Amino acid sequence: MLRTWGGIVDVTLDASPIVSKTPVGQLYVNCGWGTGGFKGTPGAGFAFAHTIATDQPHPLNEPFSLERFETGVLIDEHGAAAVAH
Repeated sequence: MLRTWGGIVDVTLDASPIVSKTPVGQLYVNCGWGTGGFKGTPGAGFAFAHTIATDQPHPLNEPFSLERFETGVLIDEHGAAAVAH
């Protein structure tokens, strides 16, 4: 996964995390948070637990799926971090 984005911080190209099922059965990812993971952990944990338990994305983490990189429907959050990555 790390090779799909660049730089010294583990952040995706749209500066938003991946909280998603994968094409591999029963494999889920919660990564790419960069410096925002600490603040997002409680909400992401709740939504991620729902995704794992039901094998369906929670409405809160549905936009943060892996598929956004295939479809081009990226999340425009570059200005929200308050730091340059």
